Amino acid sequence: MCYSVYIGTTEKQEVGKFVPNETDIYFEELSEEEEKGIRPKFKNPFLYYIGSDTNCSCGLVFDSDEFDNPDEQDNKKSPTKLLEFINERTDKEDLEFYCCWDGQWNDPIKNKIELDIRTISLDKNYIGPVLKQFIIFKKK
Repeated sequence: MCYSVYIGTTEKQEVGKFVPNETDIYFEELSEEEEKGIRPKFKNPFLYYIGSDTNCSCGLVFDSDEFDNPDEQDNKKSPTKLLEFINERTDKEDLEFYCCWDGQWNDPIKNKIELDIRTISLDKNYIGPVLKQFIIFKKK
């Protein structure tokens, strides 16, 4: 089973698709079924599924303890792009972020937190997808 990660923004984002060996992250519009389960969790008007270099959200997972591990270097691409995107967006807005198992969109939020993205780094304390966790990345 795969992770499904969603973001909520105040502005439309460019949607794309997975291209093997080229994609780091991409955004997809939600299906009608996803929309029904995910929409009630979000306040921001524009919702997107976030895909990664694995063609799902699973590539957004990374353990900071593995930052210097030579075998994990390729696994940094998607988390790095995600952090860059969140950093860029939080110049303008609060960004909403939620993770669940694929297909379990109706499950309730288990944990809700607010974070300042400026305190997060891939090498020290990366916070990627955590099941049923809703994060508000606060505007800078």
